[in-house]
Amino acid sequence: MPLRIALQFPSSASQDKGDPHIRRGALVFRILYIFFSLGFGVLLVSLPWQSFWENNSLLYHYPRIRPLIANAYFKGAVLGLGIADIIIGIYEIAHFKQATKGSPR
Repeated sequence: MPLRIALQFPSSASQDKGDPHIRRGALVFRILYIFFSLGFGVLLVSLPWQSFWENNSLLYHYPRIRPLIANAYFKGAVLGLGIADIIIGIYEIAHFKQATKGSPR
């Protein structure tokens, strides 16, 4: 039996009632999600090209993963995830008013 976890936003019926706690919670969640997406994206874009990436204590304890971490394709995959996170953050900013005003997606 597969485990399903769903993120549930407040229903439109409770937003129509004007419950300020639910609306404020949804607004805070949206803002934190945007900051997390953008911050994590910038981190993933910049981190693989820093000297710390190949010289850290994790690689001293597990030297077998050094070739994987140093691989340019792996760095490119991490960079791609960072770009995807930044795009998600920009998308959320562009649709911020729409998402906090109307019904949830």
